[in-house]
Amino acid sequence: MLEVQTNNDQTILDYLNEDCWRAVLKYVPVQDIIRTESTSRQWQRVVLQYLQGVHISILCDNDKSRKTNPNACVLKLSQSMYFLNYKSFVMWISKLGTSVAAAYCDNLETLIRIRENCPNLESLTLHSLHNQCSCCGLLERFPYNLNMDFPCLQGLYFYSCNISDSCITNFIADKALEELEICNCQRVTGDFFNTINLSNVKSLALESFDDLDSEHLFSAVERLVELKKLVLNLMPEDTFKGIQVLLDMMPKLEYLEIYDEKLETMPCYDYKPLSRLSCLKHLDVQYQLSDEAAEAILRGCKDLRTLEFRNCEDMNGNFVAEALCRWGTRLRSLSLMALDLDDDDVVAIISGCPELTRLLVTGAWLSPRLPARAAAARRGPRLLLDLAGTSLSDPKETKDLYGDYEPLKLEYEELIIEL
Repeated sequence: MLEVQTNNDQTILDYLNEDCWRAVLKYVPVQDIIRTESTSRQWQRVVLQYLQGVHISILCDNDKSRKTNPNACVLKLSQSMYFLNYKSFVMWISKLGTSVAAAYCDNLETLIRIRENCPNLESLTLHSLHNQCSCCGLLERFPYNLNMDFPCLQGLYFYSCNISDSCITNFIADKALEELEICNCQRVTGDFFNTINLSNVKSLALESFDDLDSEHLFSAVERLVELKKLVLNLMPEDTFKGIQVLLDMMPKLEYLEIYDEKLETMPCYDYKPLSRLSCLKHLDVQYQLSDEAAEAILRGCKDLRTLEFRNCEDMNGNFVAEALCRWGTRLRSLSLMALDLDDDDVVAIISGCPELTRLLVTGAWLSPRLPARAAAARRGPRLLLDLAGTSLSDPKETKDLYGDYEPLKLEYEELIIEL
């Protein structure tokens, strides 16, 4: 550690007030702060004092999707090792447990330690590889109650856990959670929806639910009126069909994703409930929509900031471009997949949607002249134009269509093109 050479052997810490070293430590990853804790007793006191005053999120090192409090220190751990070893984890969780706001857990011992030392826990992720999660075995044998064991918990996330509906029911009991995610839990059928407290759920994500009985979900819709976020992926087909009718019962929805990565097409039986979600800010759907449906959604969902149409095969590119220029001026991120656009359509969208920072286009036949035209039409924040799924991503095909052409310029002052 850097020392200031003085007669009384004072260190730099003696010359910095608390505000100064707190400002410095904000830029240091929490793992590095912990590693330096044993440097000296004085530094140890500084580290502990700093860490006890911040929120700490313990996440899995390969978890790319988990969102955390932007003001929290994020500590990413391997799936089988905490703070290098379990003994070290026990030591640190006992020292800093009151600061832990989010925790990731994949074994029995860690769950027990988290319960004993983290009274302020707001988010808990239970994860398992290969459906062998010892912490879920614990839940089966010793049904915890969230109100008693995790009184501050707001978000609960199950990933690949070998648990049953009754286990989820016993664990959640009457706890009024705000966020619930269940992914790839093969024994779960959705029966727990009939028994748990859904009165305060604002975010619900269900993924890889092969055995879901959709009726359980549909019967609970009347208790999901506070829902603001809904994600459904890799679900039984009747779920995708029925949820459209129930969207009218979720008037507060701001975030909606309905898609299935394994399906090529997903028919839209009724687009009108989608168009009536007036609070919607994020929409990502795989439904095969018509021009009429696309226009109705753009007109009805006036607060949309993110729009992803994953299947535009039934849409006319020119019509969609005109509708976006009229109704999509507030969009910041836009994906149009499998849509037959030409250069004029893309330029019109870029010009008519000035707040866009990302535009993804696939399935379009575009000319080498587009980059320069797109850059000239850009008026607003810098835009990432993703054309990797278009004809321009294949130089041989482009040359066959347009003959010899100048190498494509991919970066402009207000535009970056990705091929």
